[in-house]
Amino acid sequence: MSKKIFTLLLVAVFALAQFSVASAVQVAADGTLVGPDFMPAGAGATVTLDWTATGLPAGTTYVDIYARVQGGTYAIGECQNVAVIVGTSNGSGTFDFVFTGAPADGEYWEFLIAFDDAASCTTLPADPAVADNFMAFSYVDGNKLDGYGFFPPFDGVVVTTPVACNTFEYWAIASDNYNIPVTEPYSGIGSWNPQVTGTFAPAPIGPDDEVFSWVFTLPSTASGVWQFSIDPEDAAGNVNGGGPFYFRNSALTPAIETADCATFSDISGHEYEVYVRYLATLELISGFADGTFGPDTTLTRAEASTLIEISNGYDETTLPTSAPAGCDFTDVAATDWFAGWVWQACADGYMNGIGGGLFDPNNLLTRGQIVTILNNIAESGTPPSGGFLAIGPMLYPVFNGIPFQMRESAWTDVSIGAFYAEPVVEAYGWGIAEGTSDTTFSPDQPVTRGEFAKMLYRALSLIFFSF
Repeated sequence: MSKKIFTLLLVAVFALAQFSVASAVQVAADGTLVGPDFMPAGAGATVTLDWTATGLPAGTTYVDIYARVQGGTYAIGECQNVAVIVGTSNGSGTFDFVFTGAPADGEYWEFLIAFDDAASCTTLPADPAVADNFMAFSYVDGNKLDGYGFFPPFDGVVVTTPVACNTFEYWAIASDNYNIPVTEPYSGIGSWNPQVTGTFAPAPIGPDDEVFSWVFTLPSTASGVWQFSIDPEDAAGNVNGGGPFYFRNSALTPAIETADCATFSDISGHEYEVYVRYLATLELISGFADGTFGPDTTLTRAEASTLIEISNGYDETTLPTSAPAGCDFTDVAATDWFAGWVWQACADGYMNGIGGGLFDPNNLLTRGQIVTILNNIAESGTPPSGGFLAIGPMLYPVFNGIPFQMRESAWTDVSIGAFYAEPVVEAYGWGIAEGTSDTTFSPDQPVTRGEFAKMLYRALSLIFFSF
């Protein structure tokens, strides 16, 4: 957690009116005071402060730390004596400032350090606005941590169903600004507190962030009960109180879960490797005849319709042989290899034409279009085929029923009113899609096959669990 550090020279001479009637006199010295950005709310709230003092005169010096809510008339909120320094010119230490009152959520507290010649804790230091003081500050964060957990592609009961092969991503998303005003301070994710039991060694845990990505590779020797859980907290120590939250708590199925995932000659070490291999094991995506997958190549709208409907449980024997009502595109002929896939994607409401009676099957699928397709799936309800896209109703609350997201970003290239505007915001907000930078989503940029695989994996594995 970052810390704000203020190092200022304390002026030795103050106007008499700035002091209380106490006999203590402030001592000239240099120093620092460091505090955390955030602290918890409520009675007994504690903020840990690091302090230093240099250049103290010989004799006895008392170190006092004052706290006050920012703004208004300058007055002591609370004061605590920290240390006594005798016969030295330097001193340092860590001090837990414990509030006797109850700081409220969202308050902004200033902390000041003063060096006195007596243990008074009543001498009022100069107003920081008009004099040099050693100062730190902290917001009070009393909001509980909220979020949602997501797990490998949904294919049954979450806590017992085997995964398809030995390498997969366990991911989750959480936020500390869940459904609160944008002006409210929040501390961000502190720790996910993951726990693992089982006779196997998972890959290293990724960084603590709003999206928790944990890639597991189960060795061939793995056995016994397989249990994963997380119990996230924010940087101020707040938790939801309902954890730990389990992904799995059951015996391993070695024949399935220790078997290698499908692979391709050009995917090893690629950032999308885990998604491509897992979906290929489920036979939801496939590569080319030469054994490659082409994770960095693009795909057409016709190819996208094929991948989507394979995930929906269709194959070439169950596709329509003629255009359903409203899906008779002039640029899709019955003899085209993709005709049945395009017609089915249109009939299901997942993919629409571009206007003028055209589907544009050979044009490249864009990033804005793929998140719009996922949005359409979410709105569609349970498909009759019973394939993996039966997850649609689970996605619906994410894309439509909830007015807030776990992550927010101010996209500079997503225009209000664009057909993909809301799907972009929501797909990013719930961890399904990433931006191309902190401020750009690049909705008109062609999506790569690897990006498509990650978005599809995340969408299929999105189970609506509340922390």
